[in-house]
Amino acid sequence: MRDRLRERDRADKSARKFSIGTKISLADRIGIVRTWLIALTELGDTAVLVPLAALLVLWLLLSRCPRGAAWWAIAVVMCVGLTAVLKLTFYGCPPIPGLRSPSGHASFSTLVYGAITLVSATESRGFRRVMAISGGAGLILAIALPAHSVPEIGLGLVIGSAAIALFGRSYLRCQATKVWLLLLLVTSGALVLVLHGGELDTEQVMHDIAGYLRIRCP
Repeated sequence: MRDRLRERDRADKSARKFSIGTKISLADRIGIVRTWLIALTELGDTAVLVPLAALLVLWLLLSRCPRGAAWWAIAVVMCVGLTAVLKLTFYGCPPIPGLRSPSGHASFSTLVYGAITLVSATESRGFRRVMAISGGAGLILAIALPAHSVPEIGLGLVIGSAAIALFGRSYLRCQATKVWLLLLLVTSGALVLVLHGGELDTEQVMHDIAGYLRIRCP
Protein backbone atom coordinates (compact mmCIF):
# COMPACT_ATOMS: atom_id res chain seq x y z
CA MET A 1 0.00 0.00 0.00
CA ARG A 2 2.76 2.46 0.93
CA ASP A 3 4.75 1.54 -2.19
CA ARG A 4 1.69 2.23 -4.32
CA LEU A 5 1.19 5.63 -2.68
CA ARG A 6 4.84 6.60 -3.19
CA GLU A 7 4.69 5.50 -6.81
CA ARG A 8 1.47 7.48 -7.31
CA ASP A 9 3.08 10.61 -5.81
CA ARG A 10 6.08 10.37 -8.14
CA ALA A 11 3.81 9.86 -11.12
CA ASP A 12 1.61 12.81 -10.09
CA LYS A 13 4.65 15.10 -9.97
CA SER A 14 5.53 14.06 -13.52
CA ALA A 15 1.96 14.71 -14.64
CA ARG A 16 2.02 18.20 -13.10
CA LYS A 17 5.21 19.04 -15.02
CA PHE A 18 3.47 17.99 -18.20
CA SER A 19 0.32 20.00 -17.44
CA ILE A 20 2.21 23.31 -16.98
CA GLY A 21 4.07 22.89 -20.26
CA THR A 22 7.59 22.45 -18.91
CA LYS A 23 10.13 20.30 -20.68
CA ILE A 24 9.94 16.77 -19.34
CA SER A 25 12.39 13.90 -19.43
CA LEU A 26 11.78 10.35 -20.55
CA ALA A 27 11.43 9.31 -16.90
CA ASP A 28 8.71 11.92 -16.43
CA ARG A 29 6.90 10.69 -19.53
CA ILE A 30 7.00 7.17 -18.16
CA GLY A 31 5.67 8.53 -14.85
CA ILE A 32 2.71 10.13 -16.63
CA VAL A 33 1.83 6.85 -18.33
CA ARG A 34 2.22 5.08 -15.02
CA THR A 35 -0.23 7.53 -13.41
CA TRP A 36 -2.91 6.54 -15.89
CA LEU A 37 -2.15 2.83 -15.52
CA ILE A 38 -2.40 3.07 -11.73
CA ALA A 39 -5.68 4.97 -11.99
CA LEU A 40 -7.13 2.37 -14.36
CA THR A 41 -5.88 -0.59 -12.31
CA GLU A 42 -7.54 0.84 -9.19
CA LEU A 43 -10.90 0.59 -10.99
CA GLY A 44 -10.49 -3.18 -10.58
CA ASP A 45 -10.10 -3.08 -6.80
CA THR A 46 -12.58 -4.99 -4.68
CA ALA A 47 -13.59 -1.75 -2.95
CA VAL A 48 -15.01 -0.56 -6.30
CA LEU A 49 -16.24 -3.83 -7.80
CA VAL A 50 -18.32 -5.10 -4.86
CA PRO A 51 -20.60 -2.01 -4.76
CA LEU A 52 -20.92 -2.14 -8.56
CA ALA A 53 -21.94 -5.80 -8.37
CA ALA A 54 -24.55 -4.94 -5.72
CA LEU A 55 -25.80 -2.05 -7.87
CA LEU A 56 -26.33 -4.39 -10.81
CA VAL A 57 -28.49 -6.67 -8.65
CA LEU A 58 -30.69 -3.71 -7.69
CA TRP A 59 -30.90 -2.53 -11.29
CA LEU A 60 -31.97 -5.98 -12.51
CA LEU A 61 -34.67 -6.11 -9.85
CA LEU A 62 -35.89 -2.63 -10.82
CA SER A 63 -35.94 -3.80 -14.44
CA ARG A 64 -38.21 -6.65 -13.34
CA CYS A 65 -35.69 -9.30 -14.18
CA PRO A 66 -35.48 -11.35 -10.96
CA ARG A 67 -34.13 -14.41 -12.75
CA GLY A 68 -31.31 -12.31 -14.17
CA ALA A 69 -30.60 -10.92 -10.68
CA ALA A 70 -30.44 -14.46 -9.26
CA TRP A 71 -28.08 -15.67 -11.98
CA TRP A 72 -25.96 -12.56 -11.56
CA ALA A 73 -25.53 -13.38 -7.87
CA ILE A 74 -24.60 -16.96 -8.82
CA ALA A 75 -22.08 -15.70 -11.39
CA VAL A 76 -20.45 -13.40 -8.80
CA VAL A 77 -20.18 -16.21 -6.25
CA MET A 78 -18.73 -18.53 -8.90
CA CYS A 79 -16.16 -15.96 -10.05
CA VAL A 80 -15.03 -14.88 -6.59
CA GLY A 81 -15.14 -18.39 -5.12
CA LEU A 82 -13.20 -20.07 -7.94
CA THR A 83 -10.59 -17.31 -7.97
CA ALA A 84 -10.14 -17.59 -4.20
CA VAL A 85 -9.85 -21.40 -4.24
CA LEU A 86 -7.25 -21.31 -7.02
CA LYS A 87 -5.29 -18.60 -5.22
CA LEU A 88 -5.16 -20.67 -2.03
CA THR A 89 -4.12 -23.78 -3.98
CA PHE A 90 -1.55 -22.17 -6.25
CA TYR A 91 0.17 -20.18 -3.48
CA GLY A 92 1.49 -23.43 -2.07
CA CYS A 93 1.64 -25.45 -5.27
CA PRO A 94 1.85 -23.43 -8.51
CA PRO A 95 1.10 -25.63 -11.55
CA ILE A 96 3.51 -23.70 -13.80
CA PRO A 97 6.11 -20.95 -13.21
CA GLY A 98 4.49 -17.54 -12.96
CA LEU A 99 1.10 -18.87 -11.89
CA ARG A 100 0.84 -18.45 -8.12
CA SER A 101 -2.13 -16.11 -7.84
CA PRO A 102 -4.83 -15.99 -10.56
CA SER A 103 -5.64 -12.33 -11.11
CA GLY A 104 -8.70 -11.28 -9.16
CA HIS A 105 -8.42 -7.90 -10.90
CA ALA A 106 -8.83 -9.69 -14.23
CA SER A 107 -11.57 -12.15 -13.22
CA PHE A 108 -13.82 -9.83 -11.18
CA SER A 109 -13.28 -6.84 -13.50
CA THR A 110 -14.12 -8.97 -16.53
CA LEU A 111 -17.33 -10.07 -14.84
CA VAL A 112 -18.51 -6.70 -13.49
CA TYR A 113 -17.50 -4.39 -16.33
CA GLY A 114 -18.27 -7.13 -18.84
CA ALA A 115 -21.80 -7.43 -17.46
CA ILE A 116 -22.34 -3.67 -17.69
CA THR A 117 -21.00 -3.80 -21.25
CA LEU A 118 -23.30 -6.72 -22.09
CA VAL A 119 -26.35 -4.90 -20.75
CA SER A 120 -25.39 -1.67 -22.56
CA ALA A 121 -24.77 -3.46 -25.87
CA THR A 122 -27.98 -5.47 -25.60
CA GLU A 123 -30.10 -2.39 -24.94
CA SER A 124 -28.37 -0.24 -27.59
CA ARG A 125 -28.37 -0.26 -31.36
CA GLY A 126 -25.96 0.50 -34.18
CA PHE A 127 -22.97 2.70 -33.40
CA ARG A 128 -23.81 2.87 -29.68
CA ARG A 129 -23.60 -0.90 -29.45
CA VAL A 130 -20.17 -0.91 -31.15
CA MET A 131 -18.96 1.83 -28.80
CA ALA A 132 -20.23 -0.05 -25.73
CA ILE A 133 -18.45 -3.27 -26.71
CA SER A 134 -15.21 -1.53 -27.70
CA GLY A 135 -15.14 0.65 -24.58
CA GLY A 136 -15.90 -2.24 -22.25
CA ALA A 137 -13.26 -4.51 -23.76
CA GLY A 138 -10.63 -1.76 -23.67
CA LEU A 139 -11.40 -0.92 -20.05
CA ILE A 140 -11.17 -4.55 -18.93
CA LEU A 141 -7.79 -5.04 -20.63
CA ALA A 142 -6.43 -1.77 -19.24
CA ILE A 143 -7.44 -2.77 -15.71
CA ALA A 144 -6.17 -6.35 -15.92
CA LEU A 145 -2.85 -6.08 -17.75
CA PRO A 146 -0.67 -4.27 -15.16
CA ALA A 147 -1.84 -6.42 -12.26
CA HIS A 148 -0.15 -9.84 -12.53
CA SER A 149 1.96 -12.12 -14.72
CA VAL A 150 0.65 -13.19 -18.14
CA PRO A 151 -0.52 -16.69 -16.99
CA GLU A 152 -2.27 -15.17 -13.95
CA ILE A 153 -4.02 -12.55 -16.08
CA GLY A 154 -5.00 -15.17 -18.67
CA LEU A 155 -6.53 -17.47 -16.08
CA GLY A 156 -8.35 -14.53 -14.49
CA LEU A 157 -9.82 -13.53 -17.84
CA VAL A 158 -10.98 -17.11 -18.45
CA ILE A 159 -12.70 -17.27 -15.04
CA GLY A 160 -14.39 -13.90 -15.54
CA SER A 161 -15.48 -14.78 -19.08
CA ALA A 162 -17.02 -18.07 -17.92
CA ALA A 163 -18.93 -16.26 -15.17
CA ILE A 164 -20.23 -13.59 -17.53
CA ALA A 165 -21.33 -16.27 -20.00
CA LEU A 166 -23.38 -17.81 -17.19
CA PHE A 167 -25.05 -14.47 -16.44
CA GLY A 168 -25.41 -13.44 -20.08
CA ARG A 169 -27.36 -16.53 -21.06
CA SER A 170 -29.94 -15.74 -18.38
CA TYR A 171 -30.07 -11.98 -19.03
CA LEU A 172 -30.68 -12.39 -22.76
CA ARG A 173 -33.69 -14.59 -21.96
CA CYS A 174 -35.26 -12.57 -19.16
CA GLN A 175 -36.90 -9.88 -21.39
CA ALA A 176 -36.91 -7.14 -18.78
CA THR A 177 -40.07 -5.02 -18.91
CA LYS A 178 -38.35 -1.86 -17.64
CA VAL A 179 -34.89 -1.02 -18.82
CA TRP A 180 -33.37 2.14 -17.35
CA LEU A 181 -29.98 1.91 -18.97
CA LEU A 182 -29.12 5.56 -18.33
CA LEU A 183 -29.83 5.07 -14.62
CA LEU A 184 -27.41 2.14 -14.48
CA LEU A 185 -24.65 4.00 -16.33
CA VAL A 186 -24.97 7.24 -14.38
CA THR A 187 -25.12 5.48 -11.01
CA SER A 188 -22.18 3.24 -11.91
CA GLY A 189 -20.13 6.25 -12.96
CA ALA A 190 -20.95 8.08 -9.73
CA LEU A 191 -19.95 5.05 -7.64
CA VAL A 192 -16.64 4.73 -9.49
CA LEU A 193 -15.86 8.42 -8.94
CA VAL A 194 -16.63 8.18 -5.22
CA LEU A 195 -14.90 4.85 -4.55
CA HIS A 196 -11.89 5.17 -6.88
CA GLY A 197 -8.66 4.96 -4.92
CA GLY A 198 -10.15 2.82 -2.14
CA GLU A 199 -8.40 -0.45 -1.49
CA LEU A 200 -9.30 -3.76 0.13
CA ASP A 201 -6.14 -5.86 0.42
CA THR A 202 -7.75 -9.21 -0.38
CA GLU A 203 -4.49 -10.48 -1.89
CA GLN A 204 -2.74 -10.32 1.48
CA VAL A 205 -5.74 -11.99 3.17
CA MET A 206 -5.56 -14.89 0.69
CA HIS A 207 -1.80 -15.15 1.25
CA ASP A 208 -2.27 -15.31 5.03
CA ILE A 209 -4.97 -17.98 4.74
CA ALA A 210 -2.79 -20.04 2.38
CA GLY A 211 0.07 -19.83 4.89
CA TYR A 212 -2.24 -20.98 7.68
CA LEU A 213 -3.53 -23.93 5.62
CA ARG A 214 0.05 -24.87 4.66
CA ILE A 215 -0.90 -26.17 1.23
CA ARG A 216 2.11 -27.79 -0.43
CA CYS A 217 2.79 -29.78 -3.59
CA PRO A 218 2.67 -33.57 -3.04
